[in-house]
Amino acid sequence: MNHGVFITGTDTGVGKTLVSAALALHLKKQGLTVGVMKPIETGTSPSRESRSDAARLRSIIESDEPLGAVRPYAFELPVAPLAAAQKKGQAINLETIKKVYRLLSSRYDFMVVEGVGGVRVPITPKVGVTDLITSLRLPVVVIGRCGLGGINHALLTIEALRRNKIPILALVLNQTESARSAVARLQQRTTLEILRTQAGVPVLGPLPYEPGLPGRFRPAAHHLARTAAIKKLAQLMRRAARRSR
Repeated sequence: MNHGVFITGTDTGVGKTLVSAALALHLKKQGLTVGVMKPIETGTSPSRESRSDAARLRSIIESDEPLGAVRPYAFELPVAPLAAAQKKGQAINLETIKKVYRLLSSRYDFMVVEGVGGVRVPITPKVGVTDLITSLRLPVVVIGRCGLGGINHALLTIEALRRNKIPILALVLNQTESARSAVARLQQRTTLEILRTQAGVPVLGPLPYEPGLPGRFRPAAHHLARTAAIKKLAQLMRRAARRSR
């Protein structure tokens, strides 16, 4: 089997990299061969390379693939990929990403591909993340925030994916901050309840809040890999792979 999933988010900082790492780690522990990819990354530099998303994904599954294959495009400026590429005088080419993905995917049972930003983020003046997903022909997992604002962002993301006829595997809700007050806990609970009735896709989570990130990335990924939500996500992924054979 050569199958994969594309991890996108409703916003920046919702936990795409952490969920991608936890999912890849869980699949590997199930005895499957797993490849990871972060096709485009901004806000990274040689001095911060070990803390980059791509390096973390590669490290968590102890991949031997060169970083240039895991991440074909890297930009130092922490801005949208279109702006980062333009400032560098470089163009992002979807065909290059597709070729690298095909090469990697031929070696593994499953691929976990992490996107950049949300689904409407532009990559070139005419191409966005939805075009990247379509070109890779992967189902999508949406990572959303479990709390105030999470409903609107999640439903808008799902709507955009459906408009582009991109299959959605699941919506995974993540606790990006600690719910210390009764109001915060109510916001989390009602966000989950409403999305379960209105999203129209499996809604998993919420994932537990992981304090101390990004310094505790590795133990947090190992912890999440054992959660019911990640186990269920892996089951959905394997089921979709069997259906596509």
